[in-house]
Amino acid sequence: MFMKIFNYTHYAAVAAVAAFATTAFAESTPIRIEAENAVPADDHKVVVSENAKSSGGKFVEMKDGNLEFKVTVPTAGYYTLWTTYQLPTESGSKIQNLTVNGVSAGQISFGISDDFKTIKGAGKIKLSAGENTIGIVHSWGWVNIDYIELTEYEASPWNISKNLVTPEPTESAQKLYNFLHTNFGKHVISGVMTNRTMENDGKYTPQTYETQEELKYIHDASGKNVVLVGFDFLHATGKNSDQQWHQGYTHASLEMAKTVWNAGGIPAFNWHWKDPTKEVEAFYTKSSGNTPYTEFSINKAYDETSGKWKTDSDAYKAIVRDMNIVADSLLRLQKEGVALIWRPLHEASGKWFWWGTDGAKPCVALYKLMFDIFVNQKGLHNLIWVWTTDEAIDALDWYPGDEYVDVVGRDYYYYPREANHSSLVGSFETVKEMFGGKKIVTLSENGSVPYPNEMKADGANWSWFMPWYGDYAMEGWANDNNKES
Repeated sequence: MFMKIFNYTHYAAVAAVAAFATTAFAESTPIRIEAENAVPADDHKVVVSENAKSSGGKFVEMKDGNLEFKVTVPTAGYYTLWTTYQLPTESGSKIQNLTVNGVSAGQISFGISDDFKTIKGAGKIKLSAGENTIGIVHSWGWVNIDYIELTEYEASPWNISKNLVTPEPTESAQKLYNFLHTNFGKHVISGVMTNRTMENDGKYTPQTYETQEELKYIHDASGKNVVLVGFDFLHATGKNSDQQWHQGYTHASLEMAKTVWNAGGIPAFNWHWKDPTKEVEAFYTKSSGNTPYTEFSINKAYDETSGKWKTDSDAYKAIVRDMNIVADSLLRLQKEGVALIWRPLHEASGKWFWWGTDGAKPCVALYKLMFDIFVNQKGLHNLIWVWTTDEAIDALDWYPGDEYVDVVGRDYYYYPREANHSSLVGSFETVKEMFGGKKIVTLSENGSVPYPNEMKADGANWSWFMPWYGDYAMEGWANDNNKES
């Protein structure tokens, strides 16, 4: 019933950094390579500093520079990469790109740590026999690196439940989850996020596979319809949500979701949730650098100390009102027998959206409140609940819990933007192990699509991928994806 992944030809972007320190691998013995021995000779952006608490008394302030570690191994195989770093509190969380032999292997997420700490930078990377190069390449932020270590990769088992977290799920929801569960590790589901979901005819007529821009582009390029189609409740709530155009957009998205389901596909919804108090038409925070931005805070409605909601507050009432609006829309789909993937409060730990700006505890409380209202109060039983994680040391602090999440997703955009179709096996394995192999793991949002042959070879079998709309999914200036790839 469900269509399989469409093919991509191979294209890889190579990151350019110079070479230094070489270390030979002794079987079963961790390899440690000091960061000060991995500074490219021509990179004057990094700074080698001294600290008695660091290994060898030195560490590297990466700033805007790159590091390149050389390692020699006797045989080809998979290894686990550990990174010891420091990131002062005032810096905020950071992300750096990881490359292996010049090709992207994912990203390393660094949580705040005033002391030097060791994290699993990549659960699984592939090294060739002989000399290899591991790069930590500047992306979103300055990080202090002490050293990296390599150990032999040891596969851990999967233990994924066959039951949804929603009690008494609808028949369609259980069938959809059964498909995801059975398909996981065997095939990867192709997806794409949509932008405009209605015709520009003044009547807000819902689009179809044949007329919606991203869907038509992929069909014309591949000869197949994309399996998973992403939608957004972006205009369902917020300052202007009562206007006709905004309501027309939401109506068209729901109608398109039914079209996708009836064609044998999978609809998926996220929610760029605008300021619940409707003071400003925005979901971004001031720290994101985007304008307009909202200063709405969960803590206006939630007492973090007691762990209780301020049910008499205007902020709480606004939150609940918005949740009920979206829940009622989802109930329309449930009545039509439609099941869907539901990915709320995404990318919270990045703090560029208001639902993450107050930190982990209020965000988790907000997710649990939504689950209670949607499932227990409104009677929504047609949702596959997805939590979007990063790989930082505090990632589990943001996790609502196994009893609230069916699938764990990782959003991945290579920065600076360019085509990069590697499997992202390092990120895949890290997320798998972080959550104990108990959840389906997916690439819930991305730029460039990993190539099927790369994913298969590395065992990075993401449940699905979903490139963002517009020039992420189609031909564009950064060439993330195009008709050839």
